[in-house]
Amino acid sequence: MKWVTREKARVDRIACPWLITRFIDPDPTFVFVPAREVMAVAEREGAIPYDVPGVELGHHGERCSFDAFLDKYALRDPGLEALAPIVRGADTDARGLTPESAGLYAYATGFQAITRDDFDNMRRQFPAYDALYAYCRANAGAEPTVLFVCLHGAAKSVLGAAYFQRLAEERGMKVRSDFVGTQPDPELAPRVVRELRADGIDLGGRRPRALSPADVTTASRIVSFGCDLGKLAADREVERWDDVPAVSDGYEAARDAIVKRLPDLLARCR
Repeated sequence: MKWVTREKARVDRIACPWLITRFIDPDPTFVFVPAREVMAVAEREGAIPYDVPGVELGHHGERCSFDAFLDKYALRDPGLEALAPIVRGADTDARGLTPESAGLYAYATGFQAITRDDFDNMRRQFPAYDALYAYCRANAGAEPTVLFVCLHGAAKSVLGAAYFQRLAEERGMKVRSDFVGTQPDPELAPRVVRELRADGIDLGGRRPRALSPADVTTASRIVSFGCDLGKLAADREVERWDDVPAVSDGYEAARDAIVKRLPDLLARCR
């Protein structure tokens, strides 16, 4: 999708592109233009306008555009909920809204001054928002998440997430797991569902779902089974378990190869 806003960004117009990239749009295109041109560019190019007066994704009362994005896209992540007032305080006159807001305003102002353009500003500030988001998640008590990814999201990743979750619970560790696919099937592999149920693990009717920007952003660790996560994980470390045999070639061999690696993975989540 294409997104357009005012040029010479500082706080909200950098925080919002970070949010879009990390949680909403896997392949965004950003356009920065003079304020008077935003709506015309939006209409001409089919772009979504934000952080300009009179649009849905803008300021409303004391809330800034970052808040509007959270509301529109129903982003209920605890880290984002803690980050929102920091951004709001830095982007408005309420610098004392959080202890971090004044600092965010200060370094955002500095980046605005030293960067070549808005794209250079995004490139430099995004890592700072990644770190601030991680800080917010930790302070909000969010549990670490291990994400298992396979091509179809129907077999290997399911086994990894299911047995990892059970191992974490057996050892009393507050870590959660999830499974996704880069090209998800409509249903889980029937044998995987059947064998897990026989082993006391009920998936509760879950289905494969596609890997999203939010999955990558919120994951503490990512494990991939022979698939490329592409640009979504370009700046993330991905643990490759490509040598695990296909479930279709032998369920027990695939399961055992996965389960054997889980204790070490769990130990590294402490």
